[in-house]
Amino acid sequence: MSDHDITYLTDVFLLTCVVQSGLSEVILRAARDVGARTGATSHLARGTGARERLGVLGIAVETEKEVISIIVSSEQRDLVYDTIYRAAELNVPGRGFIYCMALEKFSTYIPQSIMKGLDKGDEPV
Repeated sequence: MSDHDITYLTDVFLLTCVVQSGLSEVILRAARDVGARTGATSHLARGTGARERLGVLGIAVETEKEVISIIVSSEQRDLVYDTIYRAAELNVPGRGFIYCMALEKFSTYIPQSIMKGLDKGDEPV
């Protein structure tokens, strides 16, 4: 496959949220409700933190977390970020955290009907 067969999106960001297990559906629904159109990935992870070091003899206790990753455009970034922060109640200690990273380039299949609309300057649906 040559480079001209690949569509590169360059004005995109990766939002990653690490939260207590069981919150991913709330987060994904909130992101969809404010217009996050790309797919999201959710998976389980294990981690330790200062609060988990309460086991016997101060040995860290593993805790299960959910990691949600969503790719958004620069126009959606702040709205989706703030919406996820509020939906997950990340202002409560121990609930989790969210961070954002600019992506250099991102590629996926984009149907020709959408590509033609983008070439004309139309907003994607």
